Amino acid sequence: MNKKVAVEQNLDNVREYLEKKGIKTERFSGSQLINASNISKYDAIIVSGSNKDLLGIEDTSTKVPVIDATGMTPEQIYQNLTR
Repeated sequence: MNKKVAVEQNLDNVREYLEKKGIKTERFSGSQLINASNISKYDAIIVSGSNKDLLGIEDTSTKVPVIDATGMTPEQIYQNLTR
């Protein structure tokens, strides 16, 4: 699996789990991903629920899924990525 995902910096447990499963991750914070050209290099973006709207990612014209990690285990997030 050659997926690359962006993981919000406060979700280190998720990032570490995904890396153990062979998914390449990059940590981001705040508005680092607002630029659509940055977003398109990822297969998915994982955010904590409180920042989903703040980032404005859901309004972009890219087809990159945004996964809200609220209430999800790292395993559930992994399963979402591998469907």
